Amino acid sequence: MIQTTVLFLALCAGTLVEPFRIADAELGHHQTYPCAAMAPDGHFAVAWVDSIASGDPFNPDDLELDLFVRFFDRDGNPMTDAYQIAKMADTNWVHYPWLEMDTAGNAILLWVDRETRSAEQPSYVRFQRFAPDGSPVGSAHTVVARVFLYKRSPIDLSLNNRGEFAVTWLEVIPPYWDLTCVWVQRFDLEGYPEDRAFLPHDIPGNYLLPFSSPRVALNDEGDLVVTWRDKLNPDTVYLRFQVFDAADEPVLSWRSRGHLLDYGEWGKWAEPYWLDDERFVAFWVKHLDQGYGLVGGVFGHRGLARYPIRTVVVDTQAHIWFGSGGDRDFSVAFSSEEGFAETHVKGYSHWDPWYSWQHGGGVLGEIRDNEPWRRTNLFEYTPPLGKDTAYSKHLVATTAVAACDDRIVWVYTRLNLDTISEAWAIITDWDMGVGVVESPIHTASLIHLEASLNRLSYDVSGSVTGEAQLTLYSADGRRVLTETIQGKGTWTPSSLPSGVYFAWVEGESASARAKLVILH
Repeated sequence: MIQTTVLFLALCAGTLVEPFRIADAELGHHQTYPCAAMAPDGHFAVAWVDSIASGDPFNPDDLELDLFVRFFDRDGNPMTDAYQIAKMADTNWVHYPWLEMDTAGNAILLWVDRETRSAEQPSYVRFQRFAPDGSPVGSAHTVVARVFLYKRSPIDLSLNNRGEFAVTWLEVIPPYWDLTCVWVQRFDLEGYPEDRAFLPHDIPGNYLLPFSSPRVALNDEGDLVVTWRDKLNPDTVYLRFQVFDAADEPVLSWRSRGHLLDYGEWGKWAEPYWLDDERFVAFWVKHLDQGYGLVGGVFGHRGLARYPIRTVVVDTQAHIWFGSGGDRDFSVAFSSEEGFAETHVKGYSHWDPWYSWQHGGGVLGEIRDNEPWRRTNLFEYTPPLGKDTAYSKHLVATTAVAACDDRIVWVYTRLNLDTISEAWAIITDWDMGVGVVESPIHTASLIHLEASLNRLSYDVSGSVTGEAQLTLYSADGRRVLTETIQGKGTWTPSSLPSGVYFAWVEGESASARAKLVILH
């Protein structure tokens, strides 16, 4: 029997359109990595990556990838067939799609195209525009040519309502694959550059920096906010930002590595959104006392003023937050009245045999007094384990959300009976969180964990089997150790280098986490 220790949340109201399939796929093809965008009238688009094993006997994990997009009216009825994006070559690898839509319904799709999956191959950042009726405008073409991009989440896109969009990308110079620089550039709706690409930071001494996860937001006045992750040293991670005006001049004082988004450490990547032409909000995943959670902060006067940071949601089942993270750890969409919908992947596991699966979860909130406030409990909009379950493999474990003032579309993947991942969506109103109920039963954890310098004390004797799995993650999210522990005892590292680590102990019906410092 599968058991979990988190609150069980059930969606009780607010559904406008029951779950529906985004598009059919060829036999054996997975539909993964969805993204979505919606116009003010409620019509929306969904893009996804189509994948199937290449059949290479020497590389069984190799995938053949294609990119599709489809447009729907406000009630989920298809406006177009699924449109396959043209690749630069039939055998090329395409991934990292980003989709944006302006208030007129113009849509921009951005992605990476290269010869192989390896980040050691030069990449091309490609672009396709779509008219409000979903028809392609012109053909796909390159906006950033022949660059070596960072191995994960290397690009982002933002579209304003005045006919321009901004692209940011994370470039490396071989063979220094973990040292990078962040580039930003503006384009018109036809994909033609409006300026020269520029850096939001310095490169001291012509050396690249350990930056990652660049994100960009563009407002209607042409102001840009750029965020990125800065791994200052192996044990310290900061989130940085800078704001530029329409002439690409910095609004804030110049800092060589950028301004701190959060004065604390250990943030994941941050996602910025303009609320109006003066204020923007950023959300990011952060390690909190209760576990990993999503926090947010509003910045006024184009970044010159900042308001208190608030915790939006803590989710101990968001395993992707606890580990190395993903290309999209969460997705947020706004209404014009500054309400927001957030979604992320909630992970569950079965102990014996070991099996993990994902569900789409999220919250609704609003910007109130220049602070992000949650106004619902954490809920799930996909049913429990069964046919609506998405297995975490290849490029599956992402969800997406898009919204206008009277509806929200939640996009997710689920397995069919042949264990093929399919892209699905559900449309709700903004009252869906009203009536979300939670179990009144709260029990103490059956696993106890306490960390001190160079040691981890545990007691898993109260678990069903009397044993549990210990997984240790480094500060940058890499899994460095997995082993089974039994009963009550003390675990000490044998060969791990000095640093900060995060321990996750999980049994069949309980789990616990702790921060561990190793110092030699």
